[in-house]
Amino acid sequence: MLPVEPDGGIGDGAGPLEVEADTIPAAFLGVWDYVEGTCNPASDLRVEITPRGMQFYESYGEVTRVEVDSPRRIVVSLAMEGEGEKWQMTRLFTLSGDGGTLTPKPVDEERFEPMPLKKCE
Repeated sequence: MLPVEPDGGIGDGAGPLEVEADTIPAAFLGVWDYVEGTCNPASDLRVEITPRGMQFYESYGEVTRVEVDSPRRIVVSLAMEGEGEKWQMTRLFTLSGDGGTLTPKPVDEERFEPMPLKKCE
């Protein structure tokens, strides 16, 4: 006999591919810098990721939505503010298998070359 899921479906273990959250998962938190960077606070590619926000070199983004595709892949929507301006930004973040490299990629019309980030101590 197969167990029954709370929604009445069969208990085959399959769940939704995407889960929404209001905070960034723990594996993505911390200070990150370009893989060839120094992790110095003055680095213009350094980012500090907290559960509810991201501090970039000259801007800050407050989390408005997190889509968790897998334990190593999330899409984060941010309400950005910096240098007297405000805008919305969405990024796909992919974490390496060992958790030591984070690669951001564009999601919307913005285009840039993905630059992998390393975890700073």
